[in-house]
Parts: sequence; C-alpha cells; structure tokens
Amino acid sequence: MSSIIKDKKTETKRFMFYDAEKRRHTIRLGKITMEIARAFKARADVLINAQIMRVGIDSETARWVSELPDKLHADLAKHGLVAPRKQSGTLGEVIPKLINSRAKTVSAQSVEIWNQSKKSLFRFFGEGRHVDTITRTDAEAFRSWLVSNGRFDGKGGLKPSTVWKRLQHVVAFFKLMVLNDDIAKSPFVGMYMPPSVDVERNVYIDEELIYRIMEHVPDAEWRLIISLWRFAGFRGSTEPLLLRWQDIQWDEGGNTGQIIIHSIKTKRYVGQATRIIPIFPELVKPLRATFEQSKEGDIYVIMKHAPHYLRGHVNRGSLEKVKANLGTVFAKYVEKAGIQPWAKIVNNLRASFETDLLNGKYDTPDRRIGIQTIAKWLGHSPKVMLQHYGRVSHEDFKQIAQFTKRMSETDSQKPADVVANPENTSAVDGFQAAQKAAQYSTVGGGMTRQEAF
Repeated sequence: MSSIIKDKKTETKRFMFYDAEKRRHTIRLGKITMEIARAFKARADVLINAQIMRVGIDSETARWVSELPDKLHADLAKHGLVAPRKQSGTLGEVIPKLINSRAKTVSAQSVEIWNQSKKSLFRFFGEGRHVDTITRTDAEAFRSWLVSNGRFDGKGGLKPSTVWKRLQHVVAFFKLMVLNDDIAKSPFVGMYMPPSVDVERNVYIDEELIYRIMEHVPDAEWRLIISLWRFAGFRGSTEPLLLRWQDIQWDEGGNTGQIIIHSIKTKRYVGQATRIIPIFPELVKPLRATFEQSKEGDIYVIMKHAPHYLRGHVNRGSLEKVKANLGTVFAKYVEKAGIQPWAKIVNNLRASFETDLLNGKYDTPDRRIGIQTIAKWLGHSPKVMLQHYGRVSHEDFKQIAQFTKRMSETDSQKPADVVANPENTSAVDGFQAAQKAAQYSTVGGGMTRQEAF
C-alpha cells in the first residue's frame, strides 16, 4: 500500500502510496533519517486507511496532523489525505473583527481599553503577523516587553496593574481565536500577571481639607460636584454630569431622601445601569444652593460647568461616553487652596467616602450599615471594595490611642466587687452595659460636620 523510497545519490526520501482508486502518489520528504521517514509512514498509513474506509482518524493522529509544518501539511492535502489547512489571518485582520463583534455589548470605555491592548499587539508583533505563527516563546517575550518598554510614548514599561489588564485582554482575544478556529491553540493560555494595588497612590482625604478647598471654588455648583465625590461616592466626571433634578427624590420635609445615580460604566450589566443612595447630610445644603442658582427648565444638575457639547444635550444618558475634565479643573482649585494635588485626585475622594462608611460614620446604637449595603451604594462588589477602596486615616491611629486610654480609665473605675471577683457575671455585665451606654451617648454629635457654606 505504501513504502519509503531512498535515493542513493542524494540520500533524500520519498513516500509512495496508492489511494482507493489504485492511483500512485509520491510525497518528497527530503533529507531525513530512515527512522523519521518510517515514523511518518506509520502516521500516513492511518490517513490512507481512513480515506479508503471513509472513517475518521484517532485523536493522536489528528494532533500529529495539526502540528505538521505548513509545507508537509500542504503536500498531504494536495494528495487528498487531509483537508487543506485554513490560512490564518493577520493580527490586523483578526483583532479588529473580534473587538467589533462585541462592541455593542460593552461600554465605549471598554472598547477603548481593548483598543489599547490591540495597539500593544500591533506595536510588538506588527499588524501583518499571522496569528497562527505566534508561539509561546513570542507570548512570553510580549509580556516582558510590556513590563520593560510597553508605554506608547516609548518611555519605559507599564505599571504592573496595566500589564495585568493588557494580558487579560490579549488572553481573551486568543481564546476567541481558538473558538473561531483561527488557531488550534492559544500561545497566551494561562498567561497572567497578578494584579497589584499601588498603595502608595492610595490616600485618605480628610473632610476638613475638602471644606478648605471649597472656599476657593467659584460657586455652589462646583461645591456640589466636590460633595458628590467626597460625600456620596460619585465616579469621575461622568456620574455627576448625568445627574438630573428628577433623580433627587426628597422625602417629606426636604431634609432627606434618595438619589438615583446613572452609571455608563456598569449599565451593560443587568440591573446595574443605576444605583440608589441616600441623601447624605453633607449633600443637603450643596443641593439646595445649586438648585437656587439653576435655571427654570434645566434637566441636569451640573450645567454651568459641564462641557459645552453637553449643556444643550437633553439626553446625556444616551451617549456611549461622556468626555470631561472635571478632575483636571478640580486639581487647579486644590492648588489655589495652597494644597499639593494628590494622586488619583477624584478616585481617592470616592475611596475616602467609602472608608468613612466602612468605619461606621453613619452607624447608630441600634443599626450598623452592612458591608453589602455599602458595596451596593458605591456600585461594585464587596471584594473590589476591600481590595481597592479601603483607605487608612491618621484618625485610625488616634482611635487606638484613645481606646487604650479609655480602657485604662475604665479599669481604674471598676467597682470593688468586679475587681475582687471578676467571675461575678451579674456585676460585670451591669458595668459593661453602663460603659456601652456612655460610649454611644455621643454618637449623635459625631454625625454633624462643619458646614461648607
């Protein structure tokens, strides 16, 4: 049925076989050892038998076929033993199609981030690189390049968190290529870089500092923007700019109520286009002052300091992305107040507010706000909240010192029967109850804050 023919002069090998119609075929194998030629013959015989019997091949032979060099695979296909290998596309052809296929299911911001990962692939490999020619070694080299020289301006490597994100996207791209039969196996499978939280850029912004800055902003609307960040946890520029007057729902009496927050970032997730928070006490005066300065017929709360293209827009929520630079402008007011702008200038305000909630700022003697509620108000999971948003305040250190002092004073005030007989549970319980009542007697006073204006 088949045989290996050796050319005595050139030492080259040929594989000869007959198909089901008794036609002879020859495949040139080149200068290889007889051992390798026989191994090829054994695999090729399986293909010949499968062709004659019209049956499929086993998984091991299928794997062998998939790993053959293109030229040898093409020779087998030419003689009808395998199907022609599909010509893979280039990065410049495949990646944009993958992104466009999912663009309508995610936010414009996500598409923009995916395009950054695409740009990194293009810069390293070139747009014309065929996707099936990228090896595991190439993938490792790409990861190292991101770390050492991955910035688009050519000024060094990316931060670990950015490298992690880029790799996440690239892994997803190549996984989709496997599903779409563009490649047999992804060279990036399992390739991740664990995310790291840049704790040096995480700072707690004290409330009193915020009130100092508010003295240097031009009007009530800017004081409200800052309050929405620091006392309600609004995200960036987008969420304040999407706030409508109808989203502010006052209870009877007008001192409390709730606010509906519209989030472009999470609206693609079912049930997460909006979230509802209480009207925290620090928001009452800024909201009223801004309302007094607003014009009749205004739909949105932030008008005067919104970008020009948004001021006349009656449905900002329909936009895929809201572009604004409120954080940049805010940094100038921080400098005007004689304060050095901190890193992540808006995000750290949101995180400081969340830290206050976690530390029990609004807790009462009979009710503690749960971590699941705080996460819901801020619009992310408890895991994300604890990993990325908790901040350490200098007040935390003072709290321990005060607690230690209070405990020392408490020990000196214990009744004689408690000191003499600590196992007397009734006396101990009564003493602890009295101490707890004294501790909570000042909670109400702690909830008031210096007024901004």
